[in-house]
Amino acid sequence: MDNVSKIKKYSKSFHLLLSAFLVIIPIYYFLYWALINHLPEALINVNTHSTPLVPNHLSITLRLIGFAFSLLPMVALGYGLINIRRIFTFYKQGVIFSFKHVHFFKNTAKALLLWVVTSMVYESAKSVLFTVSNPPGSRVISVGFSSSELTTLVIAGLVFFIAWVMDEGRALNEENELTV
Repeated sequence: MDNVSKIKKYSKSFHLLLSAFLVIIPIYYFLYWALINHLPEALINVNTHSTPLVPNHLSITLRLIGFAFSLLPMVALGYGLINIRRIFTFYKQGVIFSFKHVHFFKNTAKALLLWVVTSMVYESAKSVLFTVSNPPGSRVISVGFSSSELTTLVIAGLVFFIAWVMDEGRALNEENELTV
């Protein structure tokens, strides 16, 4: 089996996996906010340090607000996954270098940058929602920037760099096709 055949074969698997993620992630966010009153507190406070002073249940209004805020990083993540899936669509067809590849790589990098910003907003909103029932003076708003956000920013930079390299490869490929 030659390399292009292997790329086509594995690209089908990645395309299917990314398609599954595009379905599973929104379901996860919906279930998280729908069932938040029934989840163990250790699961809820994984990324948030704002534990309520008095255990309470979030009202339907607060859960809807939480779900609305979760749409921010979910849309950024979905946009990135869609662009990566489009890249694998080309690979499935045996197209390795094209202008569209460069476009989708750049869009993926932009989605990663957007995901960092929207995740910070979402986590801050969660900290407020989880402590809104605390007495005045005990409510929390937490804004954080951790190594995961930094890592994502570095990866976004690498993806922008890969897009640049892919554009150069595309130009060389087009030049070679025109050579007699």
